[in-house]
Amino acid sequence: MSTVSSTEPRRPVHRRAAGFFLSLAVALTGALVAAPSAHAADRTAPTRPVVSLERWLDPKGPDFAGLYAWKPRATWTKSRDSRGVTGYQIQTRVAGEREALSGWSTVGKTWRSAGTRSYRGLLYDGGELCIRVRARDAAGNKSAWSKTQCTNAPLVPILNFDVNKSVIQGAAHQHAYAVVSTRNSASLSTRTRYSYERARTIRLSVRTGPDAGRMKVYVGKRYAGTVDARSSTKAWRTRKVSVDRPTTGRIRLVPVTKAEVRTRFVWVTRG
Repeated sequence: MSTVSSTEPRRPVHRRAAGFFLSLAVALTGALVAAPSAHAADRTAPTRPVVSLERWLDPKGPDFAGLYAWKPRATWTKSRDSRGVTGYQIQTRVAGEREALSGWSTVGKTWRSAGTRSYRGLLYDGGELCIRVRARDAAGNKSAWSKTQCTNAPLVPILNFDVNKSVIQGAAHQHAYAVVSTRNSASLSTRTRYSYERARTIRLSVRTGPDAGRMKVYVGKRYAGTVDARSSTKAWRTRKVSVDRPTTGRIRLVPVTKAEVRTRFVWVTRG
């Protein structure tokens, strides 16, 4: 009996092993491509905080006997980040009564703890405070700075106006006010006691009513605008005027009419 042998060649053992390892390498490579490393670098910054701060500080009570100082409190929203926020950086710009705003300065430690969500400043009459905040995450990524928010403390005529050049009136238990009218002597021009650096916007509290008048507002010699206090109703209301560029000088209130413009408080923003 004859035996029929197979004509198919036998595969060598070393080739079979090489093919197995090649297939395994391709499979592993595909798995690495499909699944990114869990330790990939984090380049995503936290979200930008949103700061809240009272824009205009209220005057102290008329019977206030302490130091004329305000402690405005700024707060901000919690920044979001996939790996968590590790801290916040706070920077401020400050102006005293007669000063221009300073440059940005970091408050205290460069980075405050992640639980820090507020800051309390200190201002005196006529001062201004601006603040901005940013966040940092565990990878060192920093958010964009928050939108800058500012607040201003008011001037009051009895303290901050030139009382030798202004007509000041008032009643018991009420704030005094400056009387701006052409009936007053030309030598009694209503103006602040000091010059203000880089003043830009002037906010005034005036008494409106049917018998009120008008006045022009200047920073030094630069015209800021005209305040018309005439109204059908009597009330203390605020008006704002601005110079076309930051200007240094005294705030001057120049009467246009015999009818009075009674001015109780003034806020000065810097440019």
